[in-house]
Amino acid sequence: MDPRIDRPETGCPASSNEQEAGSTSRGNAYDRLFDTGIAHMHRYVAMHGSSSPPRGATIDGFAIGQWVVNRRAEYRRGQLSAERIRCLETEFPGWVWNVREAMFDVGVTHLRRFAAVHGTSNAGEGDVVDGFEIGTWVASRRADYRRGRLSAERIARLESEFPDWRWLPQDEAFATAFETGLSHLRRYVAAHGTSQVPQRDVIDGFPIGTWVATRRADYRKGQLSAERIRRIETEFPDWRWTVRPAATKSRR
Repeated sequence: MDPRIDRPETGCPASSNEQEAGSTSRGNAYDRLFDTGIAHMHRYVAMHGSSSPPRGATIDGFAIGQWVVNRRAEYRRGQLSAERIRCLETEFPGWVWNVREAMFDVGVTHLRRFAAVHGTSNAGEGDVVDGFEIGTWVASRRADYRRGRLSAERIARLESEFPDWRWLPQDEAFATAFETGLSHLRRYVAAHGTSQVPQRDVIDGFPIGTWVATRRADYRKGQLSAERIRRIETEFPDWRWTVRPAATKSRR
């Protein structure tokens, strides 16, 4: 059966062998293939609800997935006419030219939903939202970043949309530990009137002296962000980045 017979009424141009007297046989064959693909794409969309079939997808024996891959490749090379571009975009509103770009947008959308529910954009690797594996998506974007495969535009977009975004998983763990330390230091100051904590001191079972000493070491090594330095200095006016040996004696 000729798939063009049951093709819906469309805004796509007729094949050039129907329009142009001077077409070559090669051009006519391409036109027929394009029309055949459009017809099968309508069937695929009717069945699956998507105009982005996997590469290996077929319908009624027609390799619709590869047909879509080929049209996208022609688009990237500038080999697809404006008329056919308009045809595909009009016939199939969900049509995607750049799959990677579209998947990035889908991921960002689901990350917004995840953050709205959980209050954080740092999804765990097994986390899922609305059936979308958001944890895997976040892990993949971090991997892209480490390998230098994430564009500056995407980096900026993630950082601006999600203020708590962490590029390295350990950043999230450190952020949690940092907040825990600050909380215990506030309690220590309330009890002792100073943020100058001897290294062996403990409060509520938390080794606050070790935490303070470690933050000072991070500062000396240049491993403490400007934001965290500012927070410590603002919250604890008597904070010192260096201390005299006498200050290391534990309070009893």
